[in-house]
Amino acid sequence: MTDSILLEVLTPERRVFSAHVSELQFPTAEAGYYGVLPGHTPLVTAIGDGLVYYTENDQKHWLTVFGGFAEVGPEHVTVLARVSETVEMIDADRAEAARVRALKLIKDAETEEDLDRAQAKLNASLVRLQAAGRPIGH
Repeated sequence: MTDSILLEVLTPERRVFSAHVSELQFPTAEAGYYGVLPGHTPLVTAIGDGLVYYTENDQKHWLTVFGGFAEVGPEHVTVLARVSETVEMIDADRAEAARVRALKLIKDAETEEDLDRAQAKLNASLVRLQAAGRPIGH
């Protein structure tokens, strides 16, 4: 058994991230976060919106994921996300502006569908702000 696992994060548009990491966690669609170490039992699961945490060279890092699937194997994890960004790709000012717009959409929502769409936009902006290390509302 090796002491690292290859983590690849892909979207339909590009490869977002690829590196050997010592551990990782990703958000599942239904059951919170799932932790993976080298030698993990194979599985495929739906992922939710949130942060993928990973340790590379003894340093903790993260990136965003929004929906998709994860395929886990003993030496390789592939995350196929609808959308994903590294911390460097996130514009915190833009994410804050999206948060403010989403709050207004929630306040002004007239239907359950409008409310659901606005809440999804709010959640996405909050994930991005968390990844960027920006306090909410600043």
